[in-house]
This record gives sequence, C-alpha cells and structure tokens, in this order.
Amino acid sequence: MKKLETREDFIELLSAMLTPLKPFYTDARGRIKLSGAGALYCQDSVEMEAFARPLWGLSALWKNGDRLAPFEEWYRKGLVSGSDPSSPEYWGEGGDEDQRYVEMAPIAFALMASPDVLWDPLTEAEKNTVASYLYKINNHEMPKCNWYFFRILVNTALKRLGMPYSEKRLKEDESFIESCYLGNGWYNDGYSGRTDYYIAFAMHFYSLIWSMYIDDEKKKKIIMERAERFAEDFIYWFSSSGESIAYGRSLTYRFAQCSFWSAYAAAGGRNIAIAKGIIVRHMEAWLKNGIFDNSGILTVGYCYPNLSMADNYNAPGSPYWALKAFAVLLMDENDNFWKTETAPLPHLENIHAIPEAKMLMQHRGWESVSFVPGMLGMGSLGYFSDKYDKFAYSSSFAFSVAHTSETLEEAAPDSMLCFIADGVVRVRRGSESYRMDGNSLISEWSPCSGIKVITEITVHGNCHERKHTIASSIGCVAYDSGFSVPNPRSEEKIQKRTDSVSIMSGGYVSNASCMSGNGMPVVVIPYPNTNLRWRNTAFPSIKIEIMPDTTTVVVDRFYTEKEDKDD
Repeated sequence: MKKLETREDFIELLSAMLTPLKPFYTDARGRIKLSGAGALYCQDSVEMEAFARPLWGLSALWKNGDRLAPFEEWYRKGLVSGSDPSSPEYWGEGGDEDQRYVEMAPIAFALMASPDVLWDPLTEAEKNTVASYLYKINNHEMPKCNWYFFRILVNTALKRLGMPYSEKRLKEDESFIESCYLGNGWYNDGYSGRTDYYIAFAMHFYSLIWSMYIDDEKKKKIIMERAERFAEDFIYWFSSSGESIAYGRSLTYRFAQCSFWSAYAAAGGRNIAIAKGIIVRHMEAWLKNGIFDNSGILTVGYCYPNLSMADNYNAPGSPYWALKAFAVLLMDENDNFWKTETAPLPHLENIHAIPEAKMLMQHRGWESVSFVPGMLGMGSLGYFSDKYDKFAYSSSFAFSVAHTSETLEEAAPDSMLCFIADGVVRVRRGSESYRMDGNSLISEWSPCSGIKVITEITVHGNCHERKHTIASSIGCVAYDSGFSVPNPRSEEKIQKRTDSVSIMSGGYVSNASCMSGNGMPVVVIPYPNTNLRWRNTAFPSIKIEIMPDTTTVVVDRFYTEKEDKDD
C-alpha cells in the first residue's frame, strides 16, 4: 500500500475508490445500482444514496480545479435526470423524515464547493429543475437530530446560488442545532441524546463545512472555538497507530471517523500537524483491512464484509459516507497543510473523563479504550445493546454483535456481564442510573426481572477492574468477559490458572482474572462473524454461579496487551 503523504496521494486514493463504481452508473447517470444489503428505505432512495455519497470526495477535489473524468460530466447529467420528474431515473417524492433528504447534503455541499462543475454549465431550465427538487426538503419534517443540518446545507446552497430558499427554515434549524450544544465543545445528537461518532462526523463536520460558506464572522468564530475544544477530548478516541474506538452505530462508514479532523484542518484549525497525523495514520490503518470486495467496492461491514453488524439503514452505497474524510482536498496544493509534517499524538493522560460523552477514557498509546454506562434505555436501530451498552470499547479489539440470545456462543457477549436464565442470554440494555467518580464509573442496571446489578468499573494503569454487586431472586449462571482476540486454534496459546485465563493470538493478549467471589475462568469461542474486527474469535471469561435470594459480590480484573511491543 502506498503511503499517504501528499495531496496527490489523496487524489490517487479517491480515484482508486471511485473507479470501480463506473460500471454501475445508470444510463442517465442519476443512480448507481449496487447489489448487496437491503435497508429500511425504498430502492429509489438506495440508488440515489449510492449516486450522491461519492460527492463528498469529488466536490472537495473539484474545488481547486482538479478533475477526474468522466465524473464531472456524469454528475451534471445525473443531477438533472435524478431531479427531473419526467425522467425515468427520477429519485421520487419524499415524505417526512425521508432518506432522500440525507442524500441532499452531499449534493448541497457539491453545489457550494464546486459550482463551476455542477451548476454553472447547466441551462436555466436545468437549474430550476435541480433547485425545485432540493427546495422540497423545506416542505417536510426532519427527525430532531443531525438531520436538521441537511436542510441548513440545502438552504445555504440555494441562497448562494440565487435560487428560492427558506429563510424561516434556515433560522429555525440553526436554533435547533444550537439547542443541542452541551458545552465544552460537545453536542448531543438531538432527541436521542447520543454522544457517539455523530458528534464528530455530523454535528461538528457539518458546522465546519457550513462555516466555509457563510459570511457571519461571529458564527464562524464560535464554530471553530467549539471544534478546538472538542478536539481536546476527541483525540482520546484515537490510538498512536491511527485506529479509533469501535463504538456506536454507523461503523460501516469507517474512515468517516477521522472526517472531523479533515474538516477542522480545511476550516483553519490550529493544530494542523496533529490533525494531519491522525488523518494519515487512520486512513492507512483502514486500508490494511479487507473493506473492499473483489471488484473494489466498499462493503457493508467494519474490518471485513459483515451484515451481522449492519444498522437497518445500511444499503450497498451507504459506506461511501466515508468519503467525508477527503475534505482535506478542499485545501489546494499550496496550503500549509500539505507542507506540514505529520505529527504523532501529543502526550495524553492515561485516564481522561469526558462527562458530556458519558465516557471514561483509558489511553495507552497503542490502544484507546472507552468505558460507558450504557445508553440509558435508548431505542434501537440495530444491535444497540452491543454497540452502546458493553462495559468497554477498544480501538484495537473492536466488539462482537449477537446472532441470537439462545446460546453463549451465538450471543458473543464480550466486554460485558451476561446472565443465562431460562435458556436466554441476557445483557445490559441501558442503565437506570450512573455516575463518574475519579477513575471509576458506577452504573445500576437490570438484565431482566429478578436481577439487579451495580457495576463499578475502576480504571488504572494497563487494566481495569469490575466490581459487580448482584441481587438476584433467581438462580442462574453469569459470565463476566473480556475483549475478543482471533481464535488461537491452539491450546498452547491459552494459559489457564485457577483464578485467571489468558488468550494470546494475532499479536494480542486478552486476560480475565477473578479477584474475589466464586468465579471460574473459561474460554468462550463465539460463532463466526460476530466480531467486527476478526471473523473467528475467542474471549476470556469468568463464570459465576448465582444462587437465588442472595447478593453476590464479584471483583474481576481485565488486562490486554500486545504480544509484540513493536507490532
């Protein structure tokens, strides 16, 4: 793999990612038809999504006069055919909360960043057709979350192009986004209250992009000040080698995880050397994984194609949201960004609390780990308990998603405490309450009727300890488990003692130790394709017998390391 160093390297990478899509554009270029996963929205939206998302990269490329034939011609043609009700490739009419409005965001960005490519060559009739279609976003309601930015971007684009837009909607939507601000650089994602990657690659990314196309200097300043403060916390999500924590939904967007840093640098952020280092290492780390199919198309999955972990809104074109990371191309070849050496991560605290994100971070250089209290009962878009409710999320080990809750192996409950009662594997699905206390995070939760748990996680050095106080009116078995590693397929790679078990595989070690209580160390071999990073895995666990009508106190320690410190 070629190392990413120059602007030309990023252009070559973008070209290599988009070229495989060429055979799948429709005749009038308004859609891309890819085979693969289904999603909760209609096929018209699926094909519009695949068409629109490459614009996150192409628009940034076009801004400074670079071209990538035949995409310039194809997107002019496709933009008109998709928005024309008389065209066989018309994207269709949307209702409230329609997926089509999501895909209007990269189109609006393209019209602002590169109007000379997509807008100026159109006839007046074609301009009216495109503008009329985009304006329809103002006639419908958005879910109260980052989607409000889609309408902000559309109306800002229409305003800049001298076309009809809604000033009323623009002001209302700006007010809503402002209401999501929590302080210290953090937003929540609207009504959901989630503080996951959407704060980085949605709330901040859109803010920074938007700030480049408005004239209000006061707003620009506020947006950048918040981004600078957010960066002080968000940097803890990234390891020294570029990986970031696998946490939350939309993980199939992959290197969109670093897109905040791309927009931050393009908008004039202070620490461009650090931002550049994170972007380069992050994208290079991703390119070492099998994220493309044999034809070069980005797949739904994480480190390999995997529908088991998909959200219910992941269609075949969804992964191209990753191209937000190419916002670095908004900076021309003479920009200081490209002349700056990539910097390593600065010194970071071993333990760092982010109250707004409900996270306690442990940074060890090669690994970043977040400890969370769970989503406090939030709803599901697909495997939410696996994506939000585990005790710990790592940049190196990823996590597993359950195939079913019928057996321990199918449930794959790594990094969490599960209970098996009445033949069902039950895990934490949100917490009733939580609090942070120094280097500890305490949560109260219940996996099912008859069981109450207080879990206190204490982080120190290279490990963390979990103290579980379990009040149960039923008899059952519990498993307190550590991070998954590749299945070693060899007993020589497993060290089992009376109170602990270590698994050494793939260059990593995962250990679980019972410090007090009646725990017995075991190794769990989950079903294939449950883990996001590795197809076949194993994880260490402490098996605990729970007697009815008792309170059980268990303290377990979990430790991870690299087998090869130079790896």
